Amino acid sequence: MNTYRLRYIAGPQEAMRASRHHEVLAESFAQALATRSHWPVEYDTAGVCAWAKHPGTSLYDVEAWEAVLLTDKA
Repeated sequence: MNTYRLRYIAGPQEAMRASRHHEVLAESFAQALATRSHWPVEYDTAGVCAWAKHPGTSLYDVEAWEAVLLTDKA
């Protein structure tokens, strides 16, 4: 099981708000994010973070759940 740090982010880029983070144990980013959202998951190229972004938002006014990999115990 891996440990992921999740937080909710929303708003326009210049005034984005983020919730407090919390940790989740899951097998993958998709499983960790599924505990909070059913939105499509997008991954970074380094494989250390991902987000489930509301499909009706843009990069300039976003609503998403963000996950960061804290441990990798594969």
